[in-house]
Amino acid sequence: MPVRKTIDSPEIKEALTTMVATLAERHGQTDSLIVVGIADGGVELARRLTKLLDQALGRTLETGVVNVAFQRDDIGQNPIPKQAAATHLPADVDNATVLLVDDVLSTGRTIRAAIEELFSIGRPGRVELAVLVDRGHHCLPFSADVAGFVEETDLSEDVVVNLNQNQPADDRITITSRD
Repeated sequence: MPVRKTIDSPEIKEALTTMVATLAERHGQTDSLIVVGIADGGVELARRLTKLLDQALGRTLETGVVNVAFQRDDIGQNPIPKQAAATHLPADVDNATVLLVDDVLSTGRTIRAAIEELFSIGRPGRVELAVLVDRGHHCLPFSADVAGFVEETDLSEDVVVNLNQNQPADDRITITSRD
């Protein structure tokens, strides 16, 4: 698969810094903020954003994971993986501000499934979305409140985000063509 574009670690680090500055400004006075990564792509990004937000806000935020496997509307096309992170929310989401985090926003179907899973557990006061890459092609009325990169892609392209928990210097976003 031919690579059209690569975004490396320094650019990703800069994007995360910008995302955190925006989120810290927006949530400096938010009492109950919970950062929730969408399994599996959003988990490492949520971990990093939480760590940086903790520093920026001077407090420790709650963080969790939401598994969308059982809420997907395309289970027939994309079977449920045998191993998937279970939904785990560290605090009561009722009336809280939940920051959903995912690596890539495309059609919006994963976001819809994450919101359904979240609301099956409780009723947040507000839900916001942070993504590393917004690639367009939205089929549902969802947009990111904060995005690290906005990359116009073709439907024949794949956007692959690799965030290495142990070696952030190896982080990379690759946009490849399936043709």
